[in-house]
Amino acid sequence: MRRTLLLTTASAASAALSLAGCTGDDPGAEPEPGPTTTVVTLEPVGTDPGTELSFGESAQLAWRPTQDLTGLLELSVDAVAEQRRTVFDGWAGDEAMAAARPYFVQVTLANVGDTDLGGQDVPLYLRDTDGTLGAPWTLGGDFEPCQSGPLPVPFEPGAEAGMCLVYLVPDGGRVRDLVFEPTEGYDPITWTGDVEEPVRSRKDTKRRGRG
Repeated sequence: MRRTLLLTTASAASAALSLAGCTGDDPGAEPEPGPTTTVVTLEPVGTDPGTELSFGESAQLAWRPTQDLTGLLELSVDAVAEQRRTVFDGWAGDEAMAAARPYFVQVTLANVGDTDLGGQDVPLYLRDTDGTLGAPWTLGGDFEPCQSGPLPVPFEPGAEAGMCLVYLVPDGGRVRDLVFEPTEGYDPITWTGDVEEPVRSRKDTKRRGRG
């Protein structure tokens, strides 16, 4: 999507006024041309809002993490895998974790702008089948299966990283898509694709066999 600006040439306008003053009431004088217009095409920055992508496809995301910081990030959602709640066994969580359906989302990120984005939370949300947006949980290095959190520090121009993000969907819901929505009212960029089912444990296999 391209945008255009119409720029009026001031010099042409002033010249036309000057000539009009010199000609006076001469009926034989031809009217001078009006101001000229120049069309300037502005190239868009980043992927267009509203773009729908598949897992594995990348987008360039322009957003402003803070008032003093603007970033341009290339991001692809590579894979989404549903997990069993037992993935948090032995890890200090809370009641929200115990009642939710966890998903691990693998993403690849590259800083293609000119500012350091280290420590920033990328506004990439999981939208469930009820239409609710959920932000990734910050779990830190203590949770080895998926060290979810903000961008590494530093994350300077040219830096690249693969990350695993943890999302929790309220019980009964399922993942619908992944959504980049930096501000309210922004037409989101979305990713969809096949979601990996949780791996069955030996206990689940035995129970099914007995049934």
